[in-house]
Amino acid sequence: MRTVKLGLIGAGGISGAHCRTLAEIEGAEIIAVSDLVPANLERAKETWNIKHTFEDYNEMLKMDEIEAVYVCTPTGVHAAPTVASLNAGKHVFCEKPMEATLEGAEAMWRASVENDRILMIGLKLRYSPQVIKAKEIVDAGTLGDIYYAETVADRRRGNPGGSFIRKATAGLGASADIGVYALDTALYLMGHPKPVAVSGITSNYLSLHNTWNESLKETEVEDFGVGWVVFDNGARLVFKTCWCMNMDSLGGTIFLGKKAGLRIGIGEVRGPQDGVRVYGDKDGEIHDETYTEFESVSVFHEEDSAFIDAVRKGKPSPIDPYEIMLTNVIIQGVIDSSEAGGREVAVTVPTLQLIT
Repeated sequence: MRTVKLGLIGAGGISGAHCRTLAEIEGAEIIAVSDLVPANLERAKETWNIKHTFEDYNEMLKMDEIEAVYVCTPTGVHAAPTVASLNAGKHVFCEKPMEATLEGAEAMWRASVENDRILMIGLKLRYSPQVIKAKEIVDAGTLGDIYYAETVADRRRGNPGGSFIRKATAGLGASADIGVYALDTALYLMGHPKPVAVSGITSNYLSLHNTWNESLKETEVEDFGVGWVVFDNGARLVFKTCWCMNMDSLGGTIFLGKKAGLRIGIGEVRGPQDGVRVYGDKDGEIHDETYTEFESVSVFHEEDSAFIDAVRKGKPSPIDPYEIMLTNVIIQGVIDSSEAGGREVAVTVPTLQLIT
């Protein structure tokens, strides 16, 4: 088995989860790491036995031995290292969300296509048994056409603080941090219809005026966001997310189809209970099915293994970056609508024609 040699850009936070997982995957080896913080470099070098360290990732990208790169920088600085890596001929795994801006996400997608390199965004819940089961149900035609959905990612007191609340590093708040899981799950199950219009509201009132953590009063990004999304096929989606609220729940994640409905609850994607439940009828009588018994899996191991396998075997990206760019289109629409007082704004999805 050929070993895929990797570079790592960004050695803080989430990088540890991937380093730990990659160390367990046969035929994957991180040989170089780049970070602006010397302490992060030293910790990564010692903890994961990484041979080469760089403060400038452009210098690291000159290493011919590196076949693929993991980008684990803060959200607001995903685009630059990702585009540079793709332009250097490297395949890229970038942590979620794709970017803080639609412009940045499009630049990443454009670079992956122009350089014919894999770009995979780390939406780990794609590999959860619950989402896999729900996708099987939808693809089997059980729901019929989905005409309405609601998706939720929420916390009651879950503002993570630190770099997550700074515009310079994060760019966005709850919408990109946890909301992207809910959005991606909804779009994935709905078959990725194109959004054409969005109306929404955002705020960070609770963080700025909280009574439990003084440091959160420096929050510069949204801790709450709600969007109403119109798709080109006539379907509608309500998107709700927050880090902080005076409530136990913003609701659940549901899909209404012309033949049946589905509810899902898993991790960051909320439901009244974990698992998958299908609501339908049989011979004129109510007939529901519940799936709650799922094998425990490491979603990090599944997604990292899929990426390494794709690099080694020349496969396309396990998660199409175009699909993830749709989450940026919607989040950007929510932000733009909120800034416009909540009125509906038209949104445009970049097309392949723009790349030629």
